[in-house]
Amino acid sequence: MPFLKSILVEALIIIFSFLLFNFYVGEPYKAINADGIGYYDYLPSLFIHRDFDRKDAPINKNPDLYNRVKSRGVYNFYGDYMVDKYPCGVAILAFPFFIYTHSLLADSYTGDADDGYQGAFQKTMFYTALFYLFLGLLFVRKVLKLYDVKRSVIIFCQVLIVFATSVAHYTYYDPAFSHIYSFFAITAFIYFSKSYFIGFRTRDFLFACLLLGLIVALRQINIMIVLFLPFLAGSVVQLKEGFIFIFKKWPILLAGLVLFLGIACIQCLAWYFQTGKFILYSYQGEGFEYLTNPQIINVLFSYKKGLFLYTPILLFCVLSVSWLIIKRKYYLAISWLSFFAIITYIFSAWESWFYGCSFGQRVYVDFYAIFFIPFAVMVSQAAITLKLIVVPLAFLTIPLSIIQTYQYEKYILSWMEMDKEKYWKVFLKTEDKYRGLIWKKHYDMSLYSTVKEVYIGDIDVPLNKYTHVYNLNSVDIPDFEKVSIIQIIIDSDFPDRSDTKIVVSINSKEHKQSFYWHESYLIRFHETKLDEWHTGFYNYEFAPITGDEEKVISFGVFAKNEPSKLSNVRIKFFTRL
Repeated sequence: MPFLKSILVEALIIIFSFLLFNFYVGEPYKAINADGIGYYDYLPSLFIHRDFDRKDAPINKNPDLYNRVKSRGVYNFYGDYMVDKYPCGVAILAFPFFIYTHSLLADSYTGDADDGYQGAFQKTMFYTALFYLFLGLLFVRKVLKLYDVKRSVIIFCQVLIVFATSVAHYTYYDPAFSHIYSFFAITAFIYFSKSYFIGFRTRDFLFACLLLGLIVALRQINIMIVLFLPFLAGSVVQLKEGFIFIFKKWPILLAGLVLFLGIACIQCLAWYFQTGKFILYSYQGEGFEYLTNPQIINVLFSYKKGLFLYTPILLFCVLSVSWLIIKRKYYLAISWLSFFAIITYIFSAWESWFYGCSFGQRVYVDFYAIFFIPFAVMVSQAAITLKLIVVPLAFLTIPLSIIQTYQYEKYILSWMEMDKEKYWKVFLKTEDKYRGLIWKKHYDMSLYSTVKEVYIGDIDVPLNKYTHVYNLNSVDIPDFEKVSIIQIIIDSDFPDRSDTKIVVSINSKEHKQSFYWHESYLIRFHETKLDEWHTGFYNYEFAPITGDEEKVISFGVFAKNEPSKLSNVRIKFFTRL
């Protein structure tokens, strides 16, 4: 009972987040996807496919051994071999969960059916990430207790970490990515390092070394966390004494080095078995392109992936460092800001400073604990007047973050191409009609030929009624069996409030078979701005429909919440050149 009581708050936060995100945002389609495949694939490669050891099997001599590896899309060529681009740390932490699931399924699957990516393994990675988030929250509590933060403030910070940041996204929707695991490892490292500088206990030093090895195995660049040690020491004197103490205890120092290398070098072994080389650079063709021109402003403030725009609670955290300055704790303020400046410079120097298709600035997730230390200290020590300002404002970031998580998962926010106009166009919008609104695909029409154009004219659509507008027989369209795009062009003001839908369907003449059906909201036709009169269009794309049977192409409109007037309506049929 004492143990259960000690983890009750963290357990309740996890349970509530599980219910909220599963019922509001929805369950993820796949837990292991994109980069996550690379972090995870060590496990099925080792224990299911047995194609991990390739050091004596170059690709030109053993092409069949690389067929599965090539199909995964996360392996880079390295000389005559292929190497997993991503580190192995996630696989290390997920290993016991994977083995448990694999043992359960051993008698259920045979042959290719057991590939390590079935639904059971997808759920396993989801629950694995949930487990390490739970451990991360436990260590957040332990870290903040070392700074004498009040229990209520600690709970407040734990709630903010889960609900006001992108932690939820990388737990529930990209759980095979490294960020939640790194968040746990770095937060635990911070705890044991801070504990070491308080009491100089060898146990704390050894645990910190072990965790530092895990941090490197998870993501090599995160070894930067050692630069946070000056802040954790609390003063120059304490930092110096901590190093002097451990260097005098050279057997302990040696043991710590062994623990660090013992975990970190698992990656070297993985590289060796894949390529025959212990040390290599797996991110072939990628690097720090912006070292002399770091994209710091973009990383922190851009509409594309700005840290403070998509995780505004972290701006509060950075500003809370001013509390340390007010309290004349200049060493702590300078060491914290220095670390923040260093990691921001490194992150903004990477060639893809927005880090691909991702929600917000995901590379900071690993370091979230460092942000909440000064914030928690400030809230804990501040006068009631300041608390009444900071706490409500911080709470407001929770619904914003949850809504943006929903928008990202439902294709309302673009995964890569956000800008100022797009951001404010869908700001806090969650209705179905906004799904895909800013994802509209534009084609190079020079690659297409217009085979038929029909002018319909103006259309008045009554309220709450489906209006059939036009039918066209396939025999009247030249080369219809090659048509792949039907483009509808409309003049309208495309009102933001409108729920009007434009429906295109293709059926057999006797209506015995449906070949295509798609509806699109009127607002998705817009090209400039909503609530502004202009010419817009939408491309209904489909695979060419072959066969001798005559088909009927139908065009209709459904106005749900108010009557609609569509002007100068045209339909074009395109074939690919």
